Amino acid sequence: MKSLEEHHNSLPYRKSNDDNFGNVLDKMLQVYGLSDKMREFQIRNYWEQQMGPMIAEHTQSVFVKRRKLFVRMRSAPLRQELMYGKAKLLELLNRHLGEEYLKDVVILA
Repeated sequence: MKSLEEHHNSLPYRKSNDDNFGNVLDKMLQVYGLSDKMREFQIRNYWEQQMGPMIAEHTQSVFVKRRKLFVRMRSAPLRQELMYGKAKLLELLNRHLGEEYLKDVVILA
């Protein structure tokens, strides 16, 4: 005769709870098509926190479209500085996201 535990473990409806919360959340975001919006939110927060108050103050908008980061700046000199540092900026943002998500950075007037 099977023990109660063996019987319970052999039931077909029993699911494993091996996934951690982060994996479950990632899967849920993918299913509902929200993973790109979540990354955009992470990028916006990172931009405001890491770029410093002067750059954040002169940033008009930050958005992601087709894996490209678009940054609209109010200041021409800051826009020019960011254009020179696009590669480094792209590297920092992708490192923050933990994957090679962004393919390019576009600095807009």
